[in-house]
Amino acid sequence: MKFEKEYQIGAREIGAKNEITNYGILALLEDIACLHSDTVGFGIKDIEIKNRAWILLDWKLQVFNRPAFGEKVCIKTWARTIKKSQPYTYRDFKVFDRNENLVAIATSKWVLVDAEKGKIVKLDLDLMDLYKTEAEHVFETEDIEKIILPEQINKEIEIKVRRSDIDVNKHVNNLNYIKYAYEVLPEEIYNKDECNNLRITYRHQIKLGNTVKCCYSFENDRNKIEIKSEDGKTIHSIIELYD
Repeated sequence: MKFEKEYQIGAREIGAKNEITNYGILALLEDIACLHSDTVGFGIKDIEIKNRAWILLDWKLQVFNRPAFGEKVCIKTWARTIKKSQPYTYRDFKVFDRNENLVAIATSKWVLVDAEKGKIVKLDLDLMDLYKTEAEHVFETEDIEKIILPEQINKEIEIKVRRSDIDVNKHVNNLNYIKYAYEVLPEEIYNKDECNNLRITYRHQIKLGNTVKCCYSFENDRNKIEIKSEDGKTIHSIIELYD
């Protein structure tokens, strides 16, 4: 079953050109995903009661057009049908403008974890039935492709995690990884129009008190950012931006 909601683009979702940013789009997608889960009893307010939380593993976003401040968009989302052997599930999204033109598509990959132990919990088909899953996927391939790690680093910065970066799951909020990644972009890339294709994979959570390294590289017409632990031994996330 598709769940949908209308949003009006506000000041927090736009950039310098008055258009919705990649961060702004993902913020709305994250919001509607949480609202959908809330309707079936597995939302944010249910974490303490059921000791279960959804953890995001991957984003894939493609933008066709960027609505401006004050414009309304309609977002449709659905949980995708899972295979019995699959420990994760996909959630897909379509974003439409006020004229019902498709302006963006996205898919995301999630696991359900024990909120206390942090361990992945096997997906119950009865649970997925609550979402009334759909077989439809928005990209040609069902699975999200892996990001190929860069061969060399062109630029590197360090970022100290702040209290305000932490979310309800007690680690850095998924959206803040985008902010970290943008900080290491070269000025000429940062000041250009936003890339219309975005990939994020999350490997290891970042917690309060951590210092992370953001390492930038440009290979095969793609901007790649690795977010690593301070000692460089752990990769927390890999982000890819391209047109």
